[in-house]
Amino acid sequence: MLHVVMALTLQLCVLPIAAQAVTAQQASQDSVVNVIAYFCKNDTMCYQYQDYKAKVENNDTIVEHYMKSDVQLVVVDSTAKGYLIEYSTLNTTVDYKDSLMTRIMQSVMEKMGDVKVLFSTDEYGTIEHIKNWAEVRKFMKTATKVIFDSIYANIPAMSEVFPRQRFEAQISSIFVNEKTFLNNCEDLQLLFLLHGKSLPIGKAEDNEPSDNGYPQHTVTVTSYGKTDDDYGFEDDYYVHCVSETTIPKNEVKDLLKLYFNKIVSDKHLDEMNHTIDSIDYSDAKVTNSEQYNYFYNGWPCDMTQSKLTNLMGSQSIEIKNIVWTTRRWGVYEDDDSSAYYTTM
Repeated sequence: MLHVVMALTLQLCVLPIAAQAVTAQQASQDSVVNVIAYFCKNDTMCYQYQDYKAKVENNDTIVEHYMKSDVQLVVVDSTAKGYLIEYSTLNTTVDYKDSLMTRIMQSVMEKMGDVKVLFSTDEYGTIEHIKNWAEVRKFMKTATKVIFDSIYANIPAMSEVFPRQRFEAQISSIFVNEKTFLNNCEDLQLLFLLHGKSLPIGKAEDNEPSDNGYPQHTVTVTSYGKTDDDYGFEDDYYVHCVSETTIPKNEVKDLLKLYFNKIVSDKHLDEMNHTIDSIDYSDAKVTNSEQYNYFYNGWPCDMTQSKLTNLMGSQSIEIKNIVWTTRRWGVYEDDDSSAYYTTM
């Protein structure tokens, strides 16, 4: 379990790289690609989102979890100042290594279909607010309680090491406010992370440290070109980015202590810290690969983020991907004659 948490903790310290580009307002030259939304009211996009996580030890791959979800986005309003978009989950399949977690998460995700997230963006497509935040937060609080009720009812001994109040507080911090919640909505982040950004065309390399100050090498390639041969358009564009980050071994230990000190009971904390101190650490390597493909009008086409963490002889990989399945563009009011409708 310690290795799993170590990998998770380290991955949280390496943020998406391409998102660090300047805003589109700051650059409009022909030498850059501006990621801007040119959406129409009633535009409807359906996507399939997949989240896969596994670890590799001694050449054995162990799947930690796999989730597949179909989602729909509908532009319910379009003004000069931005867009109002309705997000809904159509169906979800969840598979965790632990069968209990599979059952719990499946039931929670199925209920997500009952909640539609209504969010606003600026004129560039950058997400600004969740308009029905009170409703969404109420659902998340209820769903979290259901999860922890099930976990601690089925594994009562867990409370001795991980007191429920501390553990639940850590999870609940994800939706303490709408900004934090949006940062953890991984499918929406994939779709709208770069809107409002501007990236120079061509290949760029740099050795700027990560936001956490860790040594990092980054290569970014940005260009125009069809996102796919069968369903692409002439003015589609893409952003590919790969970064390699080194987390020094002393930082690895500090990150672990910081994490466990928040959730482990006082009774077992000294024992946990002693275990952490007794480990012979090495530097951790995190490779972050990002690919963002866009249609000419700024609608996302196919987006992927993957993280490979090498830590003390084991590897952890997490892949998040979202790809369009159907699209319906250019529908004004109820005039279906102006619609552009395509399926994948």
